[in-house]
Amino acid sequence: MSKKSKKTKTKEDIEEQEVIDTPVEKEVTIEDLQTRIVELEGAQLRARADFENFRKRSQRDIADTRVFSKISTVTELLPIVDTFKMAMQAANADNADLAMLLVGLNMVENQFSQAFSSLGVDEISAIGSAFNPNFHEAVSEQFSEDVEEGSIISQHRSGFKIGEKLLRAATVVVSKGPEVEESPEEAVEE
Repeated sequence: MSKKSKKTKTKEDIEEQEVIDTPVEKEVTIEDLQTRIVELEGAQLRARADFENFRKRSQRDIADTRVFSKISTVTELLPIVDTFKMAMQAANADNADLAMLLVGLNMVENQFSQAFSSLGVDEISAIGSAFNPNFHEAVSEQFSEDVEEGSIISQHRSGFKIGEKLLRAATVVVSKGPEVEESPEEAVEE
């Protein structure tokens, strides 16, 4: 035999190899099927239990995160409370000094600004800017010779946001522009 004939396989050789490689199928009995059903039911129960444990753990993690975020926020505010209490004690003292009380209140305001900054909270600066209903709540409109129509004249309450998420809108007074005086002819027509 030559080398060439050893390497070349015939169709019959290939079919014979496939028969040898094919596993012999064993006869499936009812007992085998019942065993398989019990195994699958057990796997299903374990999967359900794993999912239920995951759900409970997730709920616990969410609750813990909420508590820790509250703790973080309150920790930032505690020094402000301390300063405010000292200012109140100074105001209630017999020898209360208005200038010292004002210094204490300025300290409280600065501490609030620092705490808000560290928490990522920004105050919405409204006065002089154009009215934006996404960040401002108009409580009234006024005529103004100095401020153009649609711009904010004054702010009653500050607004705050974290990033682009609005926490509270600034309540503002919006300019109607200069007051237009009616001519005598227009007044008669009404």
